[in-house]
Amino acid sequence: MQRVVSKILSIFTLAIFVMSMTGAAVCNNPTCSACEPVSKTIIVAGDGSGKYNCDGKDDQVQINQALAFAAKNSGTTVHLKGPFTYVIRDTLMIGSNTVFEGESGVTIKLAKGLSVWGGPKSSISKEKAMLMIKGNSASNVKIRNLIVDGSQSDYYPKIKLGTSCYNMATLIGCSGLTIQKVTFKNGCNDAMLLSKCSNVLIDTVTVNKCGHDGVYAYNVKGITVKNSKFINRTNSSCRFYNVTNGKFVNNECTTSGGGYAGLELEGVVKNIEVYGNYFYHLAGPAIAHVNSKESSVKIYENKIVKRK
Repeated sequence: MQRVVSKILSIFTLAIFVMSMTGAAVCNNPTCSACEPVSKTIIVAGDGSGKYNCDGKDDQVQINQALAFAAKNSGTTVHLKGPFTYVIRDTLMIGSNTVFEGESGVTIKLAKGLSVWGGPKSSISKEKAMLMIKGNSASNVKIRNLIVDGSQSDYYPKIKLGTSCYNMATLIGCSGLTIQKVTFKNGCNDAMLLSKCSNVLIDTVTVNKCGHDGVYAYNVKGITVKNSKFINRTNSSCRFYNVTNGKFVNNECTTSGGGYAGLELEGVVKNIEVYGNYFYHLAGPAIAHVNSKESSVKIYENKIVKRK
């Protein structure tokens, strides 16, 4: 009998050990995420049904909690449930090996009444934005299926466009970055500012009236911008500044009445392909060469309709 009891206790002890190693142990603290099994998808909601729940005010708090969890649990998707407008008063920080996504009807909107983010004399690293890379260093990040609203005409009409205030996305130091099926609209400055990034894919994105460049790629190695639509009002649809191995393919570039070029090539640009694009009614040239030193730049089979 004693041997049987001893054997049962040994089996029970082994089971507890296995549960603790696999994250299946149960903790008496219901808020202890360390003791929970890791889910690959974390739901953020505005209707009370998520693991993290928002109320349309200071929603960056709950979203950043979910993103922090994802950064510690590689391969996690942070999913914003819609339809809902998530209002943020501070930056959303995205870490490595994270998918940040929404569903139909999801908008991330900049709140009103904020002190100025960035400013005319700000360096790129100081251009605070709605979306940023945590610690300016990450790998394998995906951002998809979102509307990002910079609130310029709603709350910040007195901000001079193109003065490095209130970027929608400042993404620095990311290797392996995908931005897909995202709409950036009504911004005060850049929609997507990328610096010191590599292996970047921007696909099926819409930029509607941002305050500076739609895509501003600075010191980037390996970037493809494709299947996207840009409606300029200040500066260019896309700027490649010190870019190696860049492609600008099958995009549509036009204007709401202002702005500059479709694609701007600046600084040292190497191994660039530009084809299949439709540039029409722009305020400036379809493709601008601004103090550029170019090598292996191939531009072909683009359609250009000049402004009347």
